[in-house]
Amino acid sequence: MGVFNVEFEPEDLLMRFHSICILLLFYVLASACTKTASTAEVKQSPSPVPAAQNVDHELERRLKTISDGAQGTVGLSVVHIESGKTVSINGDSRLPLYSVYKLPLAITVLKDVEEKRLRLDQKIHGTPADVVQGTTANAALWQKPTDYTIGQLLEFSISRSDNTSSDKLVQLVGGPLKVTEQLRSLGFQNLDIHISSGEFAKTRQNPNTGSADDLAQLLVQLHQGKILQPDEVNLLRGFMQRATTGLHRLRGDLPRGTIVADKTGSGEPDAVTKVAKVTNDVGIITLPPGRGHLAIAVLVSGSKLPDAAQEKLIAELARAAYDAYSKDVAK
Repeated sequence: MGVFNVEFEPEDLLMRFHSICILLLFYVLASACTKTASTAEVKQSPSPVPAAQNVDHELERRLKTISDGAQGTVGLSVVHIESGKTVSINGDSRLPLYSVYKLPLAITVLKDVEEKRLRLDQKIHGTPADVVQGTTANAALWQKPTDYTIGQLLEFSISRSDNTSSDKLVQLVGGPLKVTEQLRSLGFQNLDIHISSGEFAKTRQNPNTGSADDLAQLLVQLHQGKILQPDEVNLLRGFMQRATTGLHRLRGDLPRGTIVADKTGSGEPDAVTKVAKVTNDVGIITLPPGRGHLAIAVLVSGSKLPDAAQEKLIAELARAAYDAYSKDVAK
């Protein structure tokens, strides 16, 4: 049986090698172009916006619309505590706090308690001569000489917004500037406490001021246990939850049973408009199960709306924020 010997000239081998190389190069280039085109298509396709971000944008528009109806200045900050998502409208403006200042005052007192400079069961003496202008019900706490513990003074100051109790606490911590010092040490630069309730009542000038952004972050850090120890946090939150002032503000439009821990502030009537110069409320709202918590600070200043309408505006802001983060389960 014969055997066939196939021989190629060197020139033929070289030509065949070149042809193979050209085919391989063409294949590589074609593959690369296809991959580049696919990548370009992916890059040009817009990424879907997370649902939470949609909520924030929609919420911001809604809150802005409500705030624009204030006929005055509104400082607003809303923080979903668990996610950190924030909506702020004029949140960096320093506005009058009025009794909202009693929240950082209480934190300062409790820091002194933690550091053993004060005791919650420590008794403080008061007399009718100490009474600071406020409500008749609060003045009745001091209608005769009496001793209250620091714990009781804190409760009166936060839950009832009693000015006399607050001034007793201001004295115990070393004056209003000590509150500001404490706030600075915690990193809050836009909260300025420089006058007691009694001194302000005499002059009605140079009120304590703060920004909604700083107040909301103060609430966030309080809730997260970054400012006080658990026992002190629970004590303060309990006082805030039992607040009897401003029931038509943050709480006003929320579903029945919603837990709110807040501190209000209310200004005197304007000499011209006869309505409150300031209507404030700051607090922590507990959302439906599994939804977390909102820290919200609303400062309304110089509004021409009647007092009840100012409170209603705060209630609408709180409800809009509540619905934005729990709309599918809110009742």
